[in-house]
Amino acid sequence: MGSSTMGLVAALTAVLLWSTNAYAADLALGRMSVGWLLMVQYATAAVALLAICWAHRIRGERRSSTPCSQLIEPEVGRSQPVGVLIGVVGLTGTIFLQYLAFATAPIVAANVLAYAWPLLAAVWVAATRRSRAALFSAGLAVVGFGGVALIFTSSSEASDAGTGGAATWGYSAALGSAACMAVYTVGASRHAATTTTVLIPATITGTVAAAALTVLSDSPSPSGTGILAAVYIGLGPMAAGYALWTRAMAGGGAERLSPLGYATPLLSTVLLLATGAAATTSTVTGVGLVLACSLGVLVQDRYAEPARTGSDGGVRAGSRDGGRS
Repeated sequence: MGSSTMGLVAALTAVLLWSTNAYAADLALGRMSVGWLLMVQYATAAVALLAICWAHRIRGERRSSTPCSQLIEPEVGRSQPVGVLIGVVGLTGTIFLQYLAFATAPIVAANVLAYAWPLLAAVWVAATRRSRAALFSAGLAVVGFGGVALIFTSSSEASDAGTGGAATWGYSAALGSAACMAVYTVGASRHAATTTTVLIPATITGTVAAAALTVLSDSPSPSGTGILAAVYIGLGPMAAGYALWTRAMAGGGAERLSPLGYATPLLSTVLLLATGAAATTSTVTGVGLVLACSLGVLVQDRYAEPARTGSDGGVRAGSRDGGRS
């Protein structure tokens, strides 16, 4: 199997894994608290990635003095402090807020809002780069924010059932997750940081933060099914998803394969709806607007990218779509 075919298989597998994230989270949250879910997920991913580092060393595929980050991402040496900070915001902050949203708001709407980072990034770019393409993307973002407003409206529909307030906070957490991802996307492109280079420090940070949340909330011990679902998320969408995506992006794969990552929110939403997740009319309409406008922003960005100079070129491999798990 050629390297290009292997890259395609790796990218498609990563997207499929990420697409199961919201469904697996919904399943796990029915059996454990969000603190336990995050702690098990982050810890599993951290252990798996550290094990990969040691396996490389034992097999002699790299010198024993080579940093683990370079074993996972050969093109990048050691993580710089700015890169680590970007990774903590992009992975720890994004996923932490995303799962708080999953735990407190309807899963379909929370999932899509957490993937609304292209809309936020489009406004950011339009404010700093006064080009026609940037203004067009900003216009799409404004329409997409109309979808966000519809989703928030759906929380008032739920208020009669006594869940509207929690849903509003959950939607706010989802938008916070999207904001972290937007900051990460822009920051990673400017500081040449890749998600995999900072993945281990970010997962360790997430484990510690989730453990503190679990202790402070005095959450009961989870069931065996909940732990299995959390372990799957840590091994699959997080650790394997990021590793496979980085493999796919290596050697010039970003130009050919990174658009595949944009299918993640669409596939995850279809899976949630197909498995019976509840959604009001306002939610479905808002979800459609957010997905359509986010896709439009991303397509416009891809169309405009060849015209950019090398110094203004796109986001580094693995960071454009953020490898959202």
